[in-house]
Amino acid sequence: MEEKKYIEIAGAIIEAARVEGYLNGPVSVIPELAEPEKAFFILMLEEVRKHLTENKTSDLSADEIVSMFTYVFARAGEAVSCWTAGEKVEFEKHGMFDGKIPMYSDEKLMQYFKQTTFPSDLANAFARWNEKNSDFCQDNEIDPILPLFEALKWTWRLTVNFTIEYLEEHHGMEF
Repeated sequence: MEEKKYIEIAGAIIEAARVEGYLNGPVSVIPELAEPEKAFFILMLEEVRKHLTENKTSDLSADEIVSMFTYVFARAGEAVSCWTAGEKVEFEKHGMFDGKIPMYSDEKLMQYFKQTTFPSDLANAFARWNEKNSDFCQDNEIDPILPLFEALKWTWRLTVNFTIEYLEEHHGMEF
């Protein structure tokens, strides 16, 4: 994929987070979550390929895509929660496509996550980018999964930041 388009997708997701008030400065990171992030997206890509094959389709529905954003949101929040508790980061596959996404974390953090429209706001930002660039995948002869996964990658990273900010503000943690 053309590097400029990666930047455009990332920019669309980051800008949506800023506009919606989810990002007020630089994106905070937890370097120790880099490997779990990589493993997570490999798992997701395998599950998407399996899902498409089993359903004999080459496309994900709009509802499935929104569910994937919510799934990434929940799993990234869990990853931060596990890391802060010194626990191993592991990922459940449940809910990736059907919106029935369990979250295993601190009860207060789970409630906070349930009250936000963060994942759907970012899914909508991706949908807008995708609509404006509807011929991009065909023109560049790339799999439509690639732009989606770029948006999901930034959703993960922004969720890590979102979770860090919550934990700093509500639990007095420092990162």
